[in-house]
Amino acid sequence: MDRVDVKCLSRDALTRWMVDELGDDAGRAVRVFKRLWQDGVTDFAQMDGVARATRERLAERAVLPTLEADVVLDSADGTRKFLWKLHDGYRIESVLIPDGHRLTLCMSSQVGCAMACHFCVTGDMGLKRHLTASEIADQALQVQRTLPEGVRITNLVFMGMGEPLHNLKNLIPALEILLDDHGLNFSHRKVTVSTVGLVPKMAELAAALPVNLAISVNATTEEQRLQIMPITRKHSLAELMDAARAFPLPPGKRITFEYVMFAGFNDTLDDAARLFELLRGIPAKVNLIPYNENEHYRDLKCPDAATVKAFQHYFVSRGLGCSVRTTRGLDISAACGQLGRARMGGVLAAQL
Repeated sequence: MDRVDVKCLSRDALTRWMVDELGDDAGRAVRVFKRLWQDGVTDFAQMDGVARATRERLAERAVLPTLEADVVLDSADGTRKFLWKLHDGYRIESVLIPDGHRLTLCMSSQVGCAMACHFCVTGDMGLKRHLTASEIADQALQVQRTLPEGVRITNLVFMGMGEPLHNLKNLIPALEILLDDHGLNFSHRKVTVSTVGLVPKMAELAAALPVNLAISVNATTEEQRLQIMPITRKHSLAELMDAARAFPLPPGKRITFEYVMFAGFNDTLDDAARLFELLRGIPAKVNLIPYNENEHYRDLKCPDAATVKAFQHYFVSRGLGCSVRTTRGLDISAACGQLGRARMGGVLAAQL
């Protein structure tokens, strides 16, 4: 009999399974769910407050996997990168980014990525496999358990390895666990899912959960986007913008449009003007990301600070929110677009 990974199950799914398959009651299932995600137990025998008979049945019918950190790297700027070794030998990365009162965890959703964006190291790997819901949610649990008492991750962003909406089947139950007040209890206002533009999946995400959406747009014309983002061949820039306009948003909420800037490619004021027009009619804010250069390959370069500032001013002066993402974790290959390229030289490998 195949054993069930109970950490892949939302609270409702766990309850149904325990009632239908184990003959247990709903109240006990909730206690099990709490022990999994609030206490972080790694052995069914450790589940205090759960009847011995239930623990024994769980041990017979279920498994309780836990991510293990293979390497932890600390950046000079306070960023911390976790390299997780999975059960099948693959590795994924998560990045913890401190910023004032915010402590953001950048999470992965796949081993590698099928989107093959020209500027992204992870895309060079191709897609090895989807992460399970357990492997997705456990990143937040295991990182949280490394933090001092009273310190809590405040924000979750799915901007790590993989295209989250390509793994929506496993992402949704993981998000349910992350948002559940009996689970990891994050606010939907503090969780952001980023996509390169898998248009049909955007609507599915909106129907399932009220998390924030970020769209990696990175170009202002169809021809320009085709050069760096192969997904454009399947879903055009116009189709993506239409989907963004149709995306249901509660009052006061906006879609974040991420825009990686490349010197001499998409960084002119003409580009800014075209992007402004593309976003017309969409509750939007723009996050500019100066490209993090990869010295061993890529023909793309980072624009200078004055160019980035002028681009930002174009939007701000017209009343559209526009921020510039500060590059973090560059010395440990933890910056945007670099995951999948762990670098050990000159950095501290921390011990959990």
